Amino acid sequence: MKQTGVITDVDRYLFGNGTHYEIYNKLGAHPCTIRGKKGIYFAVWAPHAKAVSVVGNFNGWDPEKSPMKPLADSGIYELFIP
Repeated sequence: MKQTGVITDVDRYLFGNGTHYEIYNKLGAHPCTIRGKKGIYFAVWAPHAKAVSVVGNFNGWDPEKSPMKPLADSGIYELFIP
């Protein structure tokens, strides 16, 4: 999965320095449109996780169906589900 651009290099830099005072606008679950597709963008900070997934009724509660991807070495994982 390519980086969606929702969380930018600047966001990661500021977050890593503890000076991103509006990161709540990026982390969590947010409805949005990416590359012309409507969906939900998910992002979490899980620096010690080995894997992170989005699970729910939509994917049969199967963590293998919607794995989140790490953003470099930031500890942030993201996923866009159309």
